Formats: sequence, C-alpha cells, structure tokens
Amino acid sequence: MKKWITWLLLSAMILSLSACGSGETVENAAETAGTDNTAVETETETIDPAEQDELPTDITYDGYTFTVLSHDHPASAVAWQVVDIYTEELTGERINDAVYERNLSMEDRFDVKVAQNLQGDPNTTATQLINSGDDAFDLLQTNTQIQCGLVVKGYLMDMAKMEYLNFNKAWWDSTAMDGITIGDKIFYAIGDSMLNGKKATWVVLFNKMLTENAGVPDLYDLVKEGGWTLDKLNQYGEQIAQDTDGDGVMTWGTDVFGIGLQHEVVLPLVLGDGTKLVEMNADGSYTYNLGSDAVVNSMEQIWNFIHAGSHILNCNDYDGKLKNQWIDFRSLFMSDQIGFFMGHLGTVTLVGGDMNSDFGILPFPKLDEAQDKYYSTFQFNNAHAISIPKTASDLTRSGLLTEGYEMFSHFTVLPAYYEYTLTFRSARDTASGEMLDIIFGSRNFDISLAFQNTTGVQGFLQQTGSNSDSFNYASKEASNKSKVITAMDKILEAINQN
Repeated sequence: MKKWITWLLLSAMILSLSACGSGETVENAAETAGTDNTAVETETETIDPAEQDELPTDITYDGYTFTVLSHDHPASAVAWQVVDIYTEELTGERINDAVYERNLSMEDRFDVKVAQNLQGDPNTTATQLINSGDDAFDLLQTNTQIQCGLVVKGYLMDMAKMEYLNFNKAWWDSTAMDGITIGDKIFYAIGDSMLNGKKATWVVLFNKMLTENAGVPDLYDLVKEGGWTLDKLNQYGEQIAQDTDGDGVMTWGTDVFGIGLQHEVVLPLVLGDGTKLVEMNADGSYTYNLGSDAVVNSMEQIWNFIHAGSHILNCNDYDGKLKNQWIDFRSLFMSDQIGFFMGHLGTVTLVGGDMNSDFGILPFPKLDEAQDKYYSTFQFNNAHAISIPKTASDLTRSGLLTEGYEMFSHFTVLPAYYEYTLTFRSARDTASGEMLDIIFGSRNFDISLAFQNTTGVQGFLQQTGSNSDSFNYASKEASNKSKVITAMDKILEAINQN
C-alpha cells in the first residue's frame, strides 16, 4: 500500500542506472536514494517484476526528437493544463522537475530529445497530419473521446502488436484498459505519463472539520476495512447536514449539506461495483449488460441515494441557474457548506490552495459491503490516453521509446503527482496516499462510455439515474437498447474494416 514511499527509493536508482554516460555505479545510485544502503537494497530486492526495467540498454537514436502532440488548453482550464510532457529547466516545482528528470532519462538512455506540440485542437491537427502521411509526431496525448474517433477512422496503430510495449507493466493502467481493448487490439493506452488521466478520476473529498464535528468515525479505517459503502455515505451525510438558519428548508449558500453531487455522478456510481455496461469479449464480440438484473438493481439503488433527502445537493438541479455551476458548486465545499464532495481529483488542484479547512480523499463507495473491492472510473472527456499514429515510420523505435517514456514516468512524474496532491492541507497524512493507491489500483472503464459520442450511454445513465422524477430505468433501457446495440455494431464494423 505504501507505493509512494517505495518510489522515492526506486526513483534515484533507476534514473542513475539510465545515465549511460554518468559513470555512476549501482552502489553510488543506492547512496543517492538513501543514506542507509542496506535498507535501500532490502527495498529493491522486493520490487514487483512489473516494475523492473527490461528494456534494452544498447539501442540509441542519434538525437532523434520524440514529439508528443497534445492540448494547448486556455488559461482558464487550470486543472487540465498539460504540464507533463516538456519543460526547459529545473525550477524546484515538483512536477516540473520530475518531467525534466524523466526527459533527461530518455536522453541519457536512448539519445532522444522529448518535445511537445501543443495545439488548441489536437484532433484536427492529428487528422491533417495523418491524412497527409506526415510522420510529424510520435505520440498523440489527448482525451479518450478524441482517441475513439481516430480509432474508427483507422488512423491509429494497434499497439498490442508492437515490439517492446508490455501492458502488463506497472506503468500501464491495465485495469482501465481492460474495458477498451477490442478483442486482442489496443489502439490507445493509459499510462503514468499523462496526469490528466489521474486528475480526471472520480473521488470523494470530505471536509475533516465537518465530519469530526458530526461524530463521523475514521473514514480511512472504514475504507481499509472494506466498509465504505453508499449507505454509510448517506448516513454520514445526514449526520453532517445542518439547517443553519432553522427555517426548515435547506438553502444553497446558507445551510450545510451533507453530500454534494457533481454533474455526471451516476456514471462513477454504477461503475463503482466493477460493472461493465458493455463488455468486450476475447473474440472481439461484445456483451450488452445495460438491461441485466445487476445493472437494473444498481441503478435503483443509485436513484434512491440521489433522491434520499434534502441533505443531498445535486448539481443537476441547478442547470441553467448558475453563472458557472462548476465554480459555484466547488465554492460551497471550500466554504464548509458541503461535507462530502463527489467529484474528480482535479478538484484538489482547484480548491487545495484556498480552502481553509482540511479535507481528505476517499474512493467512491461500494454499492454493497460484500463487493470484492473498490472501483473507480474517470471522465472520458478529460482523461488523457496516448496513441501511435498510422504514419509512424519506425515501429520498433515507436514501441521502445513509448515504453521507456511510460517506464521513466512511473518513477518520476507519478510519484511527484502523489507528493503534489498530498501536500495540500488535508492530504498531508499518509492515509491519503493509501487512498490514492486504492483509487488508482482498480479503475473500471467501459467501451460504451469511451465511444459515448456514438452510443450516448452516459447521457442516458445520467437522465435515468439523476434527473427523473421517478425511477423508470428498466422501461427506459428497453426502449434505448436498440440505439446502443446499433451504435456498437457500427463502431466494431468500422474498426474491423480498417
């Protein structure tokens, strides 16, 4: 569970070992990692094979520029700025310096320079370059929604067939990728280099002052014991809620709500039990599960939770009534007017520097305590993945450098993100680090959601789970089924023709 501590020991060693020209020995690298060499060696002896560097050490590329095409987000999109590809120099800022170290490792090991090409519309840029046959970039880093559109057009390489790419390694998010692998084909992948893939993950933030004042027990212990469930969240939300002015009505901006539901919260709740709404099979076919008893029962439980009472504040109820529902909604959490905030990890960046009260990070709750483990998912329109364009001229080079890029990110960029996240007021306890391990350890994604633009599944889930005046999921699903099946058939037909 204490993965972030092990990283601190491993990082210095793997970076030193990658520096071909440095002349530094393994013994010196151990000294860099810690003053107690024996202790460090004990840690390294227990490294999971999934974290071992098995890439060749004798292949270099004569100063080749390894270019990553990604988003140039406007300054207002603070949480989603792309800061994980390139930086010119060390500045003392954690993530900046980790990116610099990762890129230096790429240069030392493979004799390549990492470069970025940030575009306001990387989808259009990628499409134009691929159509022209221009081998102008090595990786496309963008959200899964855009990646899916390029998959259908046949613009991306099947990464599963490329040499050196090993998706069983720790630097790849294999649990999330299970849901987007099409038969034995992998057209885009989620790894440790892309921080927006982490920040877009759904989590529950909790106000420590409000939970303590309400007599809520230690939530970290509850998670580790397996007892963090939707019923517990609802119970503690009721304990926290306060009709501050005593007028008998829970009012935005005046009273304290126990639970705040950010837009689209139905999606992470229904996937929170490990469900695949549309499940890909090994032979490339799929199984439609939206009408299964398990999903119907889960949706009913979620609907009952969302409509459980006035202690729950649902962002969807304020559509069109707020100047900026994202900012306005977060402001309530920051001002101690929401106990549990169900949103994404990027929220930590947005509230952590200005919020006076401490807050903690939890995974989304289980729907039932008997559930085997906690599952998290992410916002497909914000979570980044990487792909290799069909225009790649040297597939061996593409595979080796992409694998190396993710491997070095695992030991530099990812631990820096942990440290950055955990240094905001509330998250300075080691238990929050354990929560991040749990959250990132079992991320559940679904191909019908990846291709949301065609299937419309997320909008359907949100409407039937959150906005309806009564629970009518089963009947709505029956009338919507043909739309999803037709969309999935078209998607797979297009992919199989490429």
